[in-house]
Amino acid sequence: MAIYDLIASYGPAVDSGSDKWAGGLWSEDGTYDFGDAVLSGRPEVERMVRGRTHQGLIEGGVAHIMGMPRVWIDGDSAVALGYSQVCRYQDGRFELWRVSANRWELTWDGSAWKVDRRQAYLLDGRDAARALLGSQVAQ
Repeated sequence: MAIYDLIASYGPAVDSGSDKWAGGLWSEDGTYDFGDAVLSGRPEVERMVRGRTHQGLIEGGVAHIMGMPRVWIDGDSAVALGYSQVCRYQDGRFELWRVSANRWELTWDGSAWKVDRRQAYLLDGRDAARALLGSQVAQ
């Protein structure tokens, strides 16, 4: 349940502009790879939330929606595969803006699960997103 809570927390954290909450989901040196950029470390995740692009999305109306992932747990490590959607408010209505395949690699730090790596690739026909959904848990 704690892994589902972590993943479900991402949307409210970034949509409220809570940079420390969002960054706190990641391990200190965790990465966030969303296809055209990679954020390295908790401070970069926090900077992204505070950044002009993200703040513009919040001001215009945005919702990051995480689908329920499939989760594998192996001791203090876990992998979750699933989907995310980003909806924006534009011209008086909501539109579906982004749909991505997601792979979350997590580690239990003794008190909480933390994101070591998140990959979120657009489902726009490129092979990377399909490969991500078909990836197997490391053994």
